[in-house]
Amino acid sequence: MHETVRTVVYYLLGISFGAAVAAGLFAFITTVGVVTRLAAGTKTAKHIMLYETIAIFGVTLANGFDLFQWTVVAGVILRSLCGLFCGVFVGCLAAALAEVVNVFPVMTRRIKLTVGMPYLVLAFALGKGFGAWYQLILAVGK
Repeated sequence: MHETVRTVVYYLLGISFGAAVAAGLFAFITTVGVVTRLAAGTKTAKHIMLYETIAIFGVTLANGFDLFQWTVVAGVILRSLCGLFCGVFVGCLAAALAEVVNVFPVMTRRIKLTVGMPYLVLAFALGKGFGAWYQLILAVGK
């Protein structure tokens, strides 16, 4: 097979498989209700289509960076903002998933926790934040 044809086939397969995975992930996020919970919590439910459009654009752009190895001359501030937004999204996804599967009520019954739930949630958030900060510092240093 000619090299150009092979490359085109690989790109088409990669885009197709990536689209399938992205559709599955977006269906999962929709099922968990991250976007709708954020919109309801911020009282901006009328902008739900904008939220979904931005999420699709972000995923498509990130796939482009990953698939085509695009490089961006970005400073520490831009990387930090990207890391912050990704961390907020992952945190919201984890919180929504934990709420959907009732992790906290089950966990508190199992470990017999009667007081201090806000401190436990704060510890989770601080641990996630510290881990993301530590990883950012290591990635920026390289």
